[in-house]
Amino acid sequence: MVGFVPYPDNLNLDKLSEPIPGTQSQGQSATYRCAIWDKQWWENLPDEPTTLFELFEQSVARHPSRALFLRRPLLPSSPSAPASTTQEPVYSRTLVPTSYGTVQSRRSNLGSALLALERDGRLKSSIERNGVSPPEITHPGIPYFGNSNRVKGGSRRGWAVGIWSKNREEWQVVDLACQAYGLVGVSLYETLGPDVAQYITNHCPLPIIFASSNHIPSLLKIAPKCPSLKIVVSMDPLARSEHDLLSEWAASLGLELLVMDDLEKYGSTDGVYIEPGPVKGAQGELELDRERMVTISYTSGTTGDPKGVVLTNKNFTYAIRSNILGTNKDLQGGVEWKYISYLPLSHIFERYLHYVVMYGDGTVAFTTGDVTKLLEDAQIIQPKFMAGVPRVWNRIHAAVVTQMNGGGLKGALLRRAVDAKIANWRQTGSVTHPLWDALVFRKIKALLGGQLVYMCSGAAPLTPEVHEMLKICFGCEVIQGYGLTETIGTCTKGIGEDVRSVGTVGFIQTCNDLKLIDHADMGYTSQDQPNPRGEICLKGYNITPGYLHNPKATEESIDKDGWFHTGDIGEVDAQGHLKIVDRVKNVVKLSQGEYVALEKLESLYALDPLFASLLVHGDSTRSSLVALAVLDPAQAASLVHHALGKHVKAEDLTALEKAVGDRKIRKAILKRLARTAKEHKLNGFEMIKGVHLTLQPFPDEIITPTLKIKRNIAAKKFNKEIDAAYKEAEAPAEKDEDAGAGAASKL
Repeated sequence: MVGFVPYPDNLNLDKLSEPIPGTQSQGQSATYRCAIWDKQWWENLPDEPTTLFELFEQSVARHPSRALFLRRPLLPSSPSAPASTTQEPVYSRTLVPTSYGTVQSRRSNLGSALLALERDGRLKSSIERNGVSPPEITHPGIPYFGNSNRVKGGSRRGWAVGIWSKNREEWQVVDLACQAYGLVGVSLYETLGPDVAQYITNHCPLPIIFASSNHIPSLLKIAPKCPSLKIVVSMDPLARSEHDLLSEWAASLGLELLVMDDLEKYGSTDGVYIEPGPVKGAQGELELDRERMVTISYTSGTTGDPKGVVLTNKNFTYAIRSNILGTNKDLQGGVEWKYISYLPLSHIFERYLHYVVMYGDGTVAFTTGDVTKLLEDAQIIQPKFMAGVPRVWNRIHAAVVTQMNGGGLKGALLRRAVDAKIANWRQTGSVTHPLWDALVFRKIKALLGGQLVYMCSGAAPLTPEVHEMLKICFGCEVIQGYGLTETIGTCTKGIGEDVRSVGTVGFIQTCNDLKLIDHADMGYTSQDQPNPRGEICLKGYNITPGYLHNPKATEESIDKDGWFHTGDIGEVDAQGHLKIVDRVKNVVKLSQGEYVALEKLESLYALDPLFASLLVHGDSTRSSLVALAVLDPAQAASLVHHALGKHVKAEDLTALEKAVGDRKIRKAILKRLARTAKEHKLNGFEMIKGVHLTLQPFPDEIITPTLKIKRNIAAKKFNKEIDAAYKEAEAPAEKDEDAGAGAASKL
């Protein structure tokens, strides 16, 4: 059985996940499992890939000439055009393909060259373990090659290879080479800068990094602080003068600068080229490859340095095999179809989706990488499959709502069409309508190319309103899923026709078991009615064995029985849907996927003497933060005097409470908060964009004995104030830098 699998004809939407009898115990729910497919049947399916290498090889064998990648090439500037360093790049509207077979050849050449670099001693540094360099990356309980294992071309394996670039086919060529030649791929974040790159390079450590040419100067700047780094490889061709200058700079640091094209040519030569995959006939090679570490995926780090999540071949392969169960019929049967790639490959969500596309005989179409051009990219690519995060979908939803609220016939027609289709969807589960699709929604569908049949959302929950709007506007399957880096980005997913799945993240996938652990202090227990609630804990083939070089974090996240504690509070309903309702730790993921440590921000913002108490509120359906602030009376009186020209005594709390309700006061305080953010070099998503002000201390019901704030209770008590702060924060028209830019004007 190779390829995507449809849901069974007798699919029972009343029973998607089910508790295993006899597994409930004190303080925790029963263990839940997928009720759609039998786990034992799935585990023992014949002819399924057991490694990422096998998965790719099977895909190439089925269609070597089919395009694996598509891209929009950069057009050369006109010779007559004036030179400008600020001129925007111009991309072709014609897509250039690279076939499965071509990628396979490039991968094998590059992998052969990488092993030759180790064999020739060009990756040795002062960083070694067990007397060798570069060191093999190991983790307790995971099989590894060992220093004496040189059965593959006389080279050692298991060391790490870094990748630092935006999404492009070379990114995957490097990663596929690592899979086929026993190496460990490590991605550096495209957007988080050289400090994070330096930390990851040293933590892993990395002896070689492939980078787009724009990152090479940054790599050379941090190189003196990265003793393991010996070779930097440019993914882009370099002009002779640029190559000579960068090579001289690298040499002065004891590094080599290579170009990826040259390295691939070197790997194709006699005496260097080695067949990909486990060594045939060598005892234990295939078994080792199935269980070995295949990548380290670093988290973005919210309260300190990023953690390196260890992921194995088995983790990845079984996550993919689980995801292909229950797939849209228009993506089945080996037909050609396109997936649009714009979410960063440094995140696990996008990365595993690429492998799902390869497994399903699809084509990955890369965008330009400019989020403001996403609509243009989509209209050229015309994808059938698109993934996204709430920030992207929210902008599209906002554009539709803006048009609905507009006057005249167009607004009235859109309102009527939306109401009719949502009513039909809720009643029948159908997202299509012959009249309204042709009359109204055809233009909206065209915004994203007009060919979408499957859309999925991850990173943070979608609001029910946005979820339903996407379904009826694009007339296709729109599903939510749930996962973390530690679970290969997946452990639950929804079903397109399931009306009751809206507001949930779907059913438990075949590769997982799930249970809920009581957090009575937060008001969540497995005995709650009508549904059990608690911290989501997971087991399964896709679960990380732990964090690299960090036994403490591993022990804190994975208990002695092997359950991974996610830190998210969930609820399982009668049909087996999982709903995310809270977070154990005071870390929130915003709608664009960024994690924010709320307590850290409060400790910084509250340094301002203006605040007697401060609560920073984040919501996974929003892209920004707001605050509830209790003001110091004396400081507030002074602020009112300077901002409003009014003299109000600090003792007159009634008059002062009325005065701080003025919008000018809120604007003045937001400016102060912005100055604090700048002083502490906070990221843009860590800035406060809206605020509610009061002189009244927070009530005792939201304060713990240790004077911490009960966030979930505070959020309920101050729900109106929080909503008002968001409404005011989002009211001004701002320059849209999101993927939905321009959508309103094009509807």
